[in-house]
Amino acid sequence: MDNNNKSIMVSKRVKEISYAIREIAAVANEVAKSGKKVYYLNIGDPVFYDFKMPKYMSQALADASFEGKNYYVDSLGVLELREKLSESIKKKYKIEIHPEEILITTGVTEAIFFILATILENRNELLIPGPSYPLYINYAKFFDGIPVEYELDESNNWEPKIDDLRSKINDKTKAILICSPNNPTGSMYSENKIKEIINLAGEYNLPIISDEIYEQITYDKPFISSTSLSKDVPIIGLNGFSKAHLATGWRLGYLYYHDPENKLDNLKTSIAKLARARLSSSSVAQYAAIKIMKNPGTHTKEMVNKLKERRDYSYNRLKKIEGITCVKPNGAFYIFPKIDFSEFTKWKDDKEFTIDLLKKTGICGVYGSGFGNFGKEHIRLTFLPNKGILETVYNNFEEFLK
Repeated sequence: MDNNNKSIMVSKRVKEISYAIREIAAVANEVAKSGKKVYYLNIGDPVFYDFKMPKYMSQALADASFEGKNYYVDSLGVLELREKLSESIKKKYKIEIHPEEILITTGVTEAIFFILATILENRNELLIPGPSYPLYINYAKFFDGIPVEYELDESNNWEPKIDDLRSKINDKTKAILICSPNNPTGSMYSENKIKEIINLAGEYNLPIISDEIYEQITYDKPFISSTSLSKDVPIIGLNGFSKAHLATGWRLGYLYYHDPENKLDNLKTSIAKLARARLSSSSVAQYAAIKIMKNPGTHTKEMVNKLKERRDYSYNRLKKIEGITCVKPNGAFYIFPKIDFSEFTKWKDDKEFTIDLLKKTGICGVYGSGFGNFGKEHIRLTFLPNKGILETVYNNFEEFLK
């Protein structure tokens, strides 16, 4: 029997994984090879555009290496960095989070991996906002869980529908995810909605996972922390240096526990085991981050000021296009317009629309269905490029629809 041509079998857990944000990039690369100009509005990486890391941050990274900090560090993270983060959280949220309650991770991605690996198995459920960042959908399935979307109401600034959320809680529910500012919609939950979710979580004895990676990138109103609003419901907060500090390639994030009644002890112990098994996140990035915490600089504020202008321009262009409706985002750097397929009958769905848009105009967005069921009939675009590029993009977009 000749086995030389047999394909190596792969596990069931990877077969359902899809990541539209990167998958559309593969199509874009083929379009670029044909010689067509591609406008990459698919990946949320400000460093890819005209937002550059300040020199003092690059120098801090180099200094850490030249100073010999090129070794494995504590699996929880460098203590001094965790102390600085503890001070920052106390200052922002008026809540004491001890350094031992903070874990440094290889980006927020690893933090999500750790949490879902710990709480999900045997088809248990994770309640996630719909639309949702696809990693939550993928990792939930990877760990034999079920991602259950609670609806964000597009007609009400993408606020969560609390009745829908309540109707989806059952004995298999393990946690509720809050992602605010939200990816892909750019919306921020109001204080009242966050309080309602906290009360609901308390009623059913569920922890909240709070994805706060865009907390410093807000426009018309300040970020509202679920941690600062929770008196007894446990919160697992996720944050990092990638977006606000223009350090996406450093892959440096962290998670923290707000656990007033010690309900997360087993989870914390288990996550610490996972952290030890992977040794540690980047030592030099952590030591550089200490210097950033001591000297935050002005780059984040400058970036947000630029982004607000680009957000306003993108929103104003999109809302004037017949057959397109759009909610103005209040945070992050994404805009999530809806396509009226009763008017644009040429395309059967958002994926076909997005790929055709890319091939015809070079505009690379992400099809909304890649963000779950409630993302269908939408396209996610970033407004990271400068106004000159955005003007070309929206001119091409309008021509395409005509």
